[in-house]
Amino acid sequence: MSHHQYSVLSTQYWPLILAFAALHLGCSSSNAPQSPTEPSFAAQLLAVQSGNSDEISVSETPLSDDDLAPLASAPTLRVLLIDHPASRITSAGLRHLGRLSNLKHLRLRGSAIDDDALAEIAHIQNLQILNAPRASFTDVGLAHLKNLPNLDMLRFGSPHVTDSGIKTLTEFPVLKRLHLIDVPISDNGLRELAQMEQLESLYIDGADLSDAAVDDLFRIRPHLHVHFNQQHHDRDPQKSHP
Repeated sequence: MSHHQYSVLSTQYWPLILAFAALHLGCSSSNAPQSPTEPSFAAQLLAVQSGNSDEISVSETPLSDDDLAPLASAPTLRVLLIDHPASRITSAGLRHLGRLSNLKHLRLRGSAIDDDALAEIAHIQNLQILNAPRASFTDVGLAHLKNLPNLDMLRFGSPHVTDSGIKTLTEFPVLKRLHLIDVPISDNGLRELAQMEQLESLYIDGADLSDAAVDDLFRIRPHLHVHFNQQHHDRDPQKSHP
């Protein structure tokens, strides 16, 4: 008898149980509109202009060159992360960043980062971190960045950078952390990187390198932190660390 009463009670409360599960487990229709999880670009810009923030991060909305024009009035901006892959930011938009003396970290995930774009980025004199994983620049564009006196971390992907461009990296004054993504670097390029005495961390994804060239790298730079294709190399002295 008591078991029968428990069953009736459970059935009575099933609608509430299901509603609770849908709310907390995200069981909504895939076609239902999703609320944005980040403030709009305009709202973040206003926060910087009013002194309440020094960072703008946009991943849910594609931006264009015109969107960047108001950044010239945000001189305290320190971090700018434009992560929507459909954002098309070119040299015309990046020109607005040249006078941002406090900008230290710039990330651009769009594919329009070409030689002209890097020429504009080279005017951001205090830039320390540049991340352009889907770029299209060549060796010529990469050479512009050697004029940045504080650039100590560079992460980029471009199928148009050759070993000549890699050799240019050895002229960067303070570059310590380098991540190459699907850059057609060869053994000769890796040997050039081995000559960078200030280099502390080297990540390479998607390159075809011989064991001999890698052996030379570790012979010359035995303490270099090295990742190949998202994995610690077996000879990486920091392999035990994540």
